Amino acid sequence: MKRPEFLDPEKKTSAARMADRVLLLGLGVAFAYWIFASLIFALTATSGTFVHNYFNPGLNEVLSRLLVFCFFMIFGSHVGYTMRQRQKADEALAGSEEKYRTIIENMEDGYFEIDFRGRFTFFNDSFRKISGYGAEQLRQLDYRRLLTPAETQKVLAAFGKVNRTGTNIKDLGFVIVRKDGARRWVETSVSPITGRHDRLVGYRGLLRDVTRRRQADALQQEKMAAEAASRSKSEFLANMSHEIRTPLNAIIGLVELLLESPLSREQREDLKVVQSAAFALLSVINDILDFSKIEAGKLELERSPFNLRDFLGEALKILAVKAHEKNLELAYRVAPDVPDRLVGDHHRFRQVLLNLIGNALKFTDSGEIVVFAQCRTVDADHLLLHVAVRDTGVGIATGKQALIFEAFRQADGSTTRKFGGTGLGLAVSAQLVNLMGGQIGVKSVLGKGSIFHFTIAFDVDAKSADGPELPDDMDLSGRRILVVDDNATNLKILCEMLASWKMVPKPASSAAAGMALLKKMGNSGAVFDLALIDSDLSDSGALSLARQIHGRGGDTTRVVMMLTTTTAKETAFYNETGVGALVTKPVRPSDLLDAIIKALSVAQAPAEKRVDNNGSGHDFSLPPLDILVAEDTPFNQKYIRRLLDTWHCRATIVENGRLAIDALDGQHFDLVLMDVQMPEMDGLTATARIRDLEKKRDRHIPIIAMTAHAMRGDRERCIDAGMDDYVSKPISSIALLEAIRRVVPMPDRKPESVDADPSTSAGDDDGELSAILEAFNNDGAFFKDVADMFISDYPPMVETVKKAIADRDGALLSRTAHALKGMARNFQIDGAADAALQLEQLADQKQFGMAGIQFRTLADELAGFERRLKQMVARVSED
Repeated sequence: MKRPEFLDPEKKTSAARMADRVLLLGLGVAFAYWIFASLIFALTATSGTFVHNYFNPGLNEVLSRLLVFCFFMIFGSHVGYTMRQRQKADEALAGSEEKYRTIIENMEDGYFEIDFRGRFTFFNDSFRKISGYGAEQLRQLDYRRLLTPAETQKVLAAFGKVNRTGTNIKDLGFVIVRKDGARRWVETSVSPITGRHDRLVGYRGLLRDVTRRRQADALQQEKMAAEAASRSKSEFLANMSHEIRTPLNAIIGLVELLLESPLSREQREDLKVVQSAAFALLSVINDILDFSKIEAGKLELERSPFNLRDFLGEALKILAVKAHEKNLELAYRVAPDVPDRLVGDHHRFRQVLLNLIGNALKFTDSGEIVVFAQCRTVDADHLLLHVAVRDTGVGIATGKQALIFEAFRQADGSTTRKFGGTGLGLAVSAQLVNLMGGQIGVKSVLGKGSIFHFTIAFDVDAKSADGPELPDDMDLSGRRILVVDDNATNLKILCEMLASWKMVPKPASSAAAGMALLKKMGNSGAVFDLALIDSDLSDSGALSLARQIHGRGGDTTRVVMMLTTTTAKETAFYNETGVGALVTKPVRPSDLLDAIIKALSVAQAPAEKRVDNNGSGHDFSLPPLDILVAEDTPFNQKYIRRLLDTWHCRATIVENGRLAIDALDGQHFDLVLMDVQMPEMDGLTATARIRDLEKKRDRHIPIIAMTAHAMRGDRERCIDAGMDDYVSKPISSIALLEAIRRVVPMPDRKPESVDADPSTSAGDDDGELSAILEAFNNDGAFFKDVADMFISDYPPMVETVKKAIADRDGALLSRTAHALKGMARNFQIDGAADAALQLEQLADQKQFGMAGIQFRTLADELAGFERRLKQMVARVSED
């Protein structure tokens, strides 16, 4: 049977057991008193025995004994209660101390107590781990041993402040030195320990290791500094881009305009070199802007088709002047099996190529630089092109070859002083090649030259034919060609090129060897159809050989002279010697074929298809728009004005955004070309103001941004500001034309009669004249009078329409458009009449924005008819 808990001594607390003992003691004392009282009474009483008094006491004795017994019971009970309460308090205190000791021991922060001598009197495990010392070592350690000399005074001053003020100190930061010598950042809070009479006996505090937080803060500061530096770099690159692109825009634009004008062959050739060099400089600028993207791995590659053989020729011509000044032969060879039309980023390809060729030019004083291109792997749609640039320069030591592709590293420290350069070009080239799916390397022998080679992945453009093609009715196969060049590599390349067109080349390495072949051919009764001669032969051999060929009686050999940039100025001498055609080295296949066809007089159509005067094949026709140009740079103003003039547009030039807003307030324009960076008010701010004003006028005018900034996000900033389109400087005429056509509605206009074939034009005019004369009862005098009235009256009416649209005067616009509609009907100008009718309707609907666009159609129709009408009046007068 289970005993009750109060009877089980093992389940009683120490306080309960102590209370039981006190109670029993009280009972024992009361019982002893009972016996003692009975004994005393028996001894003093005259009657009765001890036993009788013990068991049969009197009433008074019983009461006194019970009183004493109760006293002892109450006393014992009180003593037991007091002892139990004391015991509970002691146990609670011990539990509390154990609880807080456990908390202190298990907390991550270190806890410490030190006395006035600086000795640690108490600490937890976390403090021991932070300091790196063992428990016994810490008990013997002065806290100053944990501090650096620089931190000691700081901590002593803090403890002194606690001693003086008796207040706590929080978040005191300093550095401690661990036992292993490592330094840790810590933060501590210090409070005083007081004894009797509030006397200070020591200090206690919490110590927290904040090293990781400090490191994280330092990293965050470094990150913020890096981001600030990156922003500064981006701003610098953007500003630099603007400053370089602004004059470059004028160079490229004016060269483009010059190429459309009548030029001699030499002038056109020189301007094309300038144009190629300008575009190459533009490409380098773009590469500088994108260099940060290369570092971040975010460079984006373009994809566009290009002609490999002509591309290589154009790239080499950029550096041909420098090569020829050093009397170096500069040539390139493309293996016959390499497709000519490729798709890829040819701008980056050109950058890599120019870097390697420029590097070769720097370190080569004599000999040659030859570029070789061949297929590494090829299938129907993809090609891995292997390109090698071989020079005969100083070469690179074997131990230095791996270093030259690192940024700012060169093969020899002295090269910076001797040859110049930053050592960055090859590093950039290596990164670009890697991005384009290839690899780059070098083979070199010190003192004998180097071969820099790389691979790039391209797609094959299967839609276009490879290489220059002859017309179907032209056959050059079997033509005997004498090729004279004192450079063996170039001689081999030229012969291979001619053989690919099924000609029969005969190589000669000097003028004397060429003359010997001519005599040998003459003795056999045959002649060369053409002689291809290098103008840079030694001892003026080229001119002498050309004169001998020209002076040979009955010899029908034609001469094509290959010029270098140093001999290109001597064309007059070559023309005097009967040279049939000239071509500039390095020779492109298409240029050579053109020269051969010209010299042989086989046909006038060269291999490269000729198009319109600008050579682009693009239609540059625009209606005569009124265009406001906001541009602050004088030579950009001149270029844009010239360009718009050639498109028969009227340009109004202002120098900043504020003036552009003023101009729009007083005049109607069809389009605004807005530069972004201008003084007083930039283009973005001006555009935002114009859009705000348009909300009140119910009219939208197209705005095209022109900016020399080319950083990522510039286009988005322009569009967000309210611009309709964006062109980047240097401004391409084709890009600007396409942008104008995108934002300005173009009327569907038939080609004007002045541009048509004369015979067709005359026939159309006859039909139109007959129809109009019939409307005037074939009365020529009446027709002339009304025609003169029309020619004098309609221009002011057109100006009235323009002003009414600008003033938003619907009544005036409707009235004038109605009158013009009647005039147009009289002369059967259906296009103008329809445009006037639409203007009349738009005026009634208060749609002045659309009216401005329709006005241009009306003005164009009337201006075109005026020219035809004057011709008809002249013909009627002649009759």
